[in-house]
Amino acid sequence: MSYIASGQDINSTIGDFIIFLQFLEEKKPILSKRNRVLGKNDLFELNQLLKFPKDVFLPNFQQESYPTIDLMFQLTQWGKLYKKNTDTKGNLYLEATSRKAEFDNLNRFEKYNFLFETFWTQYDFTDVFRFSESDMDEFIQTIAQSRPNQKLIKGAFSKNESYDPVFTYNFILVYYFSFFGFCTFVPNSIENKKLYKYDDNIKELTPTEFGVNICKILVTQNIADWNIPWLESHGMYEEDDEPDANPVPLFMHFKPIFPNGVLKHTVKDLVKKVVKNCNYTFKVSLDATVWRKIKLSYKHSLDDLHLSIQKAFDFDNDHLYAFFMDGKRYSRNAYNSPWGNEGPYANEAILGNLDWYTGQKILYYFDYGDSWEFAVQLLTIHEDEPPIAKATIIEIKGKAPSQYQYYEEDEEDEELDG
Repeated sequence: MSYIASGQDINSTIGDFIIFLQFLEEKKPILSKRNRVLGKNDLFELNQLLKFPKDVFLPNFQQESYPTIDLMFQLTQWGKLYKKNTDTKGNLYLEATSRKAEFDNLNRFEKYNFLFETFWTQYDFTDVFRFSESDMDEFIQTIAQSRPNQKLIKGAFSKNESYDPVFTYNFILVYYFSFFGFCTFVPNSIENKKLYKYDDNIKELTPTEFGVNICKILVTQNIADWNIPWLESHGMYEEDDEPDANPVPLFMHFKPIFPNGVLKHTVKDLVKKVVKNCNYTFKVSLDATVWRKIKLSYKHSLDDLHLSIQKAFDFDNDHLYAFFMDGKRYSRNAYNSPWGNEGPYANEAILGNLDWYTGQKILYYFDYGDSWEFAVQLLTIHEDEPPIAKATIIEIKGKAPSQYQYYEEDEEDEELDG
């Protein structure tokens, strides 16, 4: 008799995710200004509501220290169930989208499959693929070939007892796959010692019957064919080509292990809404005393914003640059110089096509040698306003520093020495 999953196999996943959504709707938490995630007090309160809470006693931890909560938060973003927005006081919060209503109308099996497909296609596996995608293949194949409820210890995945990334620097994947019901695990703990990334963070892992059977299907679906961040990093993904690349949604491949007839619907693909007839005012700052306000239209690109910043600060456009959309230098969430070697490129990022919210902060990084960092904040979205034809510098504060101040200082020192 072939295996068929039951509601019990997914109850923990869906139960915790629904608790998370209810928390967002009822508490309407304000996101932290710096990292734009849940604050410590909200995290502590939410953690206590989950089926498998993190063992903490005080609200002293950031979101990344709560792997399950962090994953659920990211799933709402990757799946576009919520979008970030600001209230009248400038506070950042999560606002439900029309996709959230679609998600609510799915049955529990469809909700589970939507969440897993979102994870499988949208999670950035860069750290896992540091050498090759075979690390993920190794993980999935080992689970698929395991016996349900049989404990696996270090070396089970790598076949090397002294080196097994699943138990050390890739341990976060164990938390994630445990959330999806693939396995249970026992975290490692050493008295009076804080565990770091390359320590043994996982003591043992036990595949579930559900995990073994779903991994038998995943073995046939190479992650490198589905994962968009990986495809983008290799220049193999174009959004318009996605339907042709994978004509059958991932969840359809899982039908054989779910009850007959329960997988019919998912959240529909979001058709990008191109904003029209609006302008944007950005504040570009070097520090609190030196900044410029620049106005552009929805037709302009991030490359136009780059050129405007160059003009506003009297810099020479002679180096590479990038806009880091999450505000984190060297993150993969970036648009790069058109003449660089790696996309996506800033001249193709049309402002009206991007998901902006008032108050949004990004990082403009110019000249990878001298490392000029500009904080860019979207101050105003001027809706239903005729688009301006040319980017305009509308306000200036503070004297811009010399772009080559370090070289000028060296030359002055040489003159004094001479």
